[in-house]
Amino acid sequence: MKKTIVCIALVAFAFSCGNDDSVTNEEPQSLPVEEGRSQQISDVYDYQIKVNQAAHVAVLNNLVTQSLVFEETATETELLALQDAWKTAFLNWKSNEVFNLGAIQSSFIHTRINQWPTNYEALEENIASEETLNNDFVSSVGANTKGYSAIEYLLFHETNAVILTELTTGENAERRMQYLLALIENLAEQAEFLQTFWEGVEPSFKSNLETGVNGSQNQVVNAIIASLEAMKGTKIEEALNAETDGETYFEAYRSRTSKEALIVNLNTLYKSYLGAYEAQTGFGLDDYLIEVLNRPDLDIALQEAFVVAMSDLEAIDGAIEDTLVTDVAALETLRTDLQTIIGLFKTDFSSAANIVVTFNDTDGD
Repeated sequence: MKKTIVCIALVAFAFSCGNDDSVTNEEPQSLPVEEGRSQQISDVYDYQIKVNQAAHVAVLNNLVTQSLVFEETATETELLALQDAWKTAFLNWKSNEVFNLGAIQSSFIHTRINQWPTNYEALEENIASEETLNNDFVSSVGANTKGYSAIEYLLFHETNAVILTELTTGENAERRMQYLLALIENLAEQAEFLQTFWEGVEPSFKSNLETGVNGSQNQVVNAIIASLEAMKGTKIEEALNAETDGETYFEAYRSRTSKEALIVNLNTLYKSYLGAYEAQTGFGLDDYLIEVLNRPDLDIALQEAFVVAMSDLEAIDGAIEDTLVTDVAALETLRTDLQTIIGLFKTDFSSAANIVVTFNDTDGD
């Protein structure tokens, strides 16, 4: 049963708080550590990882269908529809990429789905080569010439008029179309493989309740920290530090969906922390803090930090790629917001929950 927490209603992003319990002078009864850990891990798998994997496979099946329609009727209308299908699938992936942990991480499957930035020079060489451009070929090439970023390059690197010409009547148009279709087919195949992989490791993931680096809860917290560090560092800081062409350092600058991707990233992390999933309220890390560790103070600090970061991110006007010119201070504030959350997880939460932090950033924070 959830204990009282402070409701934070700064933005629509904040989820509903736990119900107030009757005030009592009795000491709260803590949930046993292993029981709380088991409940948190089971719920994050059943209500977030499993559900998100199925949704990802579904949106990629739609992307495959739309790509075949585009092949048959390569018009500007169908190109726009294909671009929209890519954006939908890419943003869905942003709710899955945080869970790159344990056996999943060791399989390198995430890099085959999205390795950013893409090596577009090598990609163009593949198109210009004499290799047969099919699913098998895509499986054989490096991660930075396939997956979401490679598809984004082919669909968004120029104006739609130029892209349509490249894929229909331009030089190597037939091979460019073949590569695009093969990339999408391979991406859908990788998503199905990842879903099956997760189904296979479900029992061990749920039963691994040990403390230390191999424990599932430890891995989840480290994955959250790594995702936050990636958002702050490679997805924001590199653009801020770039001497020229800073906008090209944003993850999805060609499609101008970098801001939306960051929103999904942060929203997913907050849902995981709260146990506030799409169709089910579960036992989150916040419940673990309150009901096992008796640290409502830390829960309040984390919720406040998440909400401030999301509020500042959503307040950025327009595409984040333009913010380097129009409002660089907003990006610097967002970077600071994310560092606040990182600090709370790496220091306070890890100490309270006996988490061994294995992720180290490279900037000394």
